[in-house]
Amino acid sequence: MRVTPQRAHVWRILVESGMHFTAEEIWKKVRDSLPGMELSTVYRSLEALRAAGLVAESRLPEGPRVFEARPTIHPHLVCDVCGRIFHPDPKVGRQMLEALSAGSGGFEVRELHAVARGLCAGCAGQGEGKS
Repeated sequence: MRVTPQRAHVWRILVESGMHFTAEEIWKKVRDSLPGMELSTVYRSLEALRAAGLVAESRLPEGPRVFEARPTIHPHLVCDVCGRIFHPDPKVGRQMLEALSAGSGGFEVRELHAVARGLCAGCAGQGEGKS
C-alpha cells in the first residue's frame, strides 16, 4: 500500500483516538489539517487501510458503517440510550471465535462482527431506559 498524506491522516485519527468513527466524522477531523480533502478521499483511504488489514469496518444495526484501528476480532457493545460503542475484555472475542470454530464443521472464520445492545453503566445508573 502506498502511503499518502491523506491515508496517514486518516490512520493517525483512528490510532490516536482508539474510537469508532464514521467516514464523515473522520472527514470533519481531517479537513482542518488537509484543506480541500474530499469525503470521497476519506472513503478511498479507509478502503485502502481496510484492504491492508489496518482498519476494521463494522456495520452496526440501524446505524452507519464505523471504522476503527483494531483489526482483531472483537465484539461491540452498543448502548441503546447514548449510542456509545464499547469493547468487552479481548478474551470474550477469542472465546466467541473458539466456540464458532469448534462447532463449525471445519468452516474457517476470518471475520466476525458481533453486536450486543443494551445499557451502558452510565445510562443504567441514571435510570435511562426503565419503564
